[in-house]
Amino acid sequence: MDRILVARLSLDPNETYPNLPQNVQQDLKISHFDYLLNCWKRAQDIKRNTLTRSKVSRLIKFTICIRTIITIITILLKCVFYKNLEKTVLDKRLSVLDSVKLLLVSYSGLVLQIPDMFPQIETQQPLGPSQLVSRLLAQPDTAQGLPTEYLSELINRFTDDGLDTILGTPLAMISDQVRRISILDNFKPFIQSLSFLCENKSVPTVLPTLPEFDPETATARTIEELSLLGPYFKLSAYPGSAPKVAESLFQNAESRNSGDIESCKNGVRGTIQNIQRSLFGISSSIVRASTTSREGLLVYFSHIIRLNQKRAQIQVDPQTVATDGFMHNLAAIMLAFSDPFLDVGASKVDKIDTSYFRTSKRIDIKEDTKINATEEQSDAYYNAAIPNKSHNFITEAFYITLAAMHYGPIRSLVNYNELIREYNEAKKHHERAQQDAVRLTNNTQRVMQDFVAKRLKANLETMTMHKLAYESMVLDPEFLTQTMRFYNLVMAWMVRMVDPVHQHPWNPIKLPLPKDIPDTFSMLPEWIVEDIVEFFIFVGKFGYDTQVIKMNPQTELVTFIITFLRNTKYIKNPYLKAKFVEILFFYTYPIAKGVPGELEAMLNSHPLALEHLVPSLMTFYVEVEQTGASSQFYDKFNIRYNISHVMKTIWSHPAHRAKLREESRNTDVFTRFVNMLMSDVTYLLDESLSKLAEIHQIQTEMEDSATWDAQPDQQRQEREGQFRSLERQAQSYVSLGNETVNMLTYLTAEVVEPFLVNEIVDRLAAMLDYNLSQLVGPKCTGLNVKNRKKYHFEPRALLSQIIDIYLNLNSQTFIEAIARDGRSYRKEYFSKAASILLKHGLKQTDDIAALELIVRKVEEAVRSGAEEEEELGDVPDEYLDPLFFTLMEDPVVLPTSGVIVDRSTIRAHLLGDTRDPFNRTPLSMDMVQPGKKK
Repeated sequence: MDRILVARLSLDPNETYPNLPQNVQQDLKISHFDYLLNCWKRAQDIKRNTLTRSKVSRLIKFTICIRTIITIITILLKCVFYKNLEKTVLDKRLSVLDSVKLLLVSYSGLVLQIPDMFPQIETQQPLGPSQLVSRLLAQPDTAQGLPTEYLSELINRFTDDGLDTILGTPLAMISDQVRRISILDNFKPFIQSLSFLCENKSVPTVLPTLPEFDPETATARTIEELSLLGPYFKLSAYPGSAPKVAESLFQNAESRNSGDIESCKNGVRGTIQNIQRSLFGISSSIVRASTTSREGLLVYFSHIIRLNQKRAQIQVDPQTVATDGFMHNLAAIMLAFSDPFLDVGASKVDKIDTSYFRTSKRIDIKEDTKINATEEQSDAYYNAAIPNKSHNFITEAFYITLAAMHYGPIRSLVNYNELIREYNEAKKHHERAQQDAVRLTNNTQRVMQDFVAKRLKANLETMTMHKLAYESMVLDPEFLTQTMRFYNLVMAWMVRMVDPVHQHPWNPIKLPLPKDIPDTFSMLPEWIVEDIVEFFIFVGKFGYDTQVIKMNPQTELVTFIITFLRNTKYIKNPYLKAKFVEILFFYTYPIAKGVPGELEAMLNSHPLALEHLVPSLMTFYVEVEQTGASSQFYDKFNIRYNISHVMKTIWSHPAHRAKLREESRNTDVFTRFVNMLMSDVTYLLDESLSKLAEIHQIQTEMEDSATWDAQPDQQRQEREGQFRSLERQAQSYVSLGNETVNMLTYLTAEVVEPFLVNEIVDRLAAMLDYNLSQLVGPKCTGLNVKNRKKYHFEPRALLSQIIDIYLNLNSQTFIEAIARDGRSYRKEYFSKAASILLKHGLKQTDDIAALELIVRKVEEAVRSGAEEEEELGDVPDEYLDPLFFTLMEDPVVLPTSGVIVDRSTIRAHLLGDTRDPFNRTPLSMDMVQPGKKK
């Protein structure tokens, strides 16, 4: 048979053989591979028919043997004899057929590897392995496809002898065709073909050995094009990866109903999930095939990650890195690998090796900022001579997933945030252009403005399509759920690191933590924490409809946040800790009227929250005064706004209020907290009211339409721009001010003494008096802006809260402090405030009576103070405090500047600034010296 095949294959199809039968001559016109495949099919048919005839023959013999019961034993004996004889013949026939098939498979593999081994017909079609492409893409066991059994025999025959040559080229060619797919409706044959091949263990074993699997010359941008699996991983709906998906599915979005749009999104998500399941199946088969193939896949994934480290940068050219879709799918596959150890109890968290970044070279973090280490400390730690070691698959999967998420989907979330910002700006520009086109009277200018408006509209429509396509990917509930499950494990793992007994979450952590921070924690890259907070903030902003937070455990999130807010020294970056508070803000903000935020119940029941949340928030409120950034003065207000909101949310729980009372006895810490709070109220209310006054002035100018329209266009546009800027500032300042005043109100209702210390009480009284004068004094009409709700300005509610603070602090110390305020205190302001509050039903008569009593006591204190001042006479300058120009009662010397000030004055200054006010050198209260100057 071998000689016959060689003789047949040696016939030159380009010559004529008149003596050959017609059918043989016809066979010479097809390629050797097709000829051999047809022969194999005929041999397979003969084998199948032989087996079928054998079964029929035995059935007939069995039927004959039951004709008579009398001869049954004899016939059965004969049947056994003939059956054995027939089986021997059948086995020989089948053995011959199997040998023939094996011979045909062997020669078909050879002509694929060496197409010119025998003379072939001249054809335009390429010969060799590329002949398999069309057959691999067709359905198996069809005329166009390959028989499943043939393919299995071919793979098994050449597993150790050229399988890479036979399959390498067709797989690369198929991958190249996938690269050209622009929409998500024609990818199935390609991915099904690869999945089908990987069902045979030999194929995933050989895949990582192919040069195309992980090309060494690939760059960050080209690896998704050049690597064998890259084009498959690139399949997505991200606009940067597949712009035609957005254009084909989300056209005319403005005119379509939300149900239609949501249906398209869900369709895209279903398709992407199918792709990801197939990719995971392929990747899993590689991992399970052999240790060598598993290592090859991990090397490939880590190579992608190292090439794309630039994706984490704030500013990066998207043409120099891999696309969002490619990195998203990589992360999705790694999340699927991590799934077996993402159980709620983190039962396998101890299997994760915390030394991985030191003992593995897969992921390079040496240049990354660390959680709590300088560059020198990091270099010394990671450059230490520690040998590499092999790690279990749980450890490998965990760390590669961390990195894949960081350089992939987390960056996509940031990109989506930026897209939303640009989208909102484009929307405003378009609306403004439309308004300008209507307002213009000059025809030429109107035509130009119409053209501009149309251009802006077209740009907005494109951005809308891209936005919806982005949302199909980043707001996929299944993906977000899997991501949250992973980050729950990451948070449990990090808390376990700092847990002195390393038993969390099996045994809950105990706070506070030791002062010494473990190196394994402090040397971790800061981006791990940053990714966690970015994810939860993103879901808080955009993912409410996904129900992700509500449907997954929240214990680890609360534990993680409180652990590191309570022990703020463990994480160096203040802005990361600020994002912890931002997460609490988003998930305590009411979902709807009467529906609390997702974390409110947890914060009012979790043991760590009940014990440590209030002191953590107070400590951090003070800490953000100085973040080290150039924008720290403005940043602190937004951070403190979030803290104020969280405090207000949990305030109704008695355990939190009890904790506040307990903390108020820690005089130094609480006094600093109160000082910062009061300073914020002072600044924010002053800025709020001044911006509202300017808005009122411009609104008044606009009411005089004749004068307003008569202004030159440039002057009017500048004024309009100023007005819009003032509106933005007023909205921000008023919101911040409202929340801070509200916090001051309920705190003074709970504890009074900390607000009455010498360093605080005079400034607090002066601040309240000043703002009362602004709200009811001669200048209050300047605050009468139109559409107050737009600016969140409710003057009567604000007035009511200020009066509440007066009532809460009703004491002799506070009354004397009001009396000492000669700048803003006026008796008539209280009378007017009482009248307004009574008129609008904001205060009861008992409250007004209490307020009137305070005013009478203040008046008495004013008279008494005036008499004392008259008796005292003029005070020499050397006895006056140089900062407040008040009589010093307890003078002290500042050690570096040598200036003498009152002890209460410098104590009040150091509450907000830890430097000498005269020469800006570091200063603390234990450094000041009583007595004379140096």
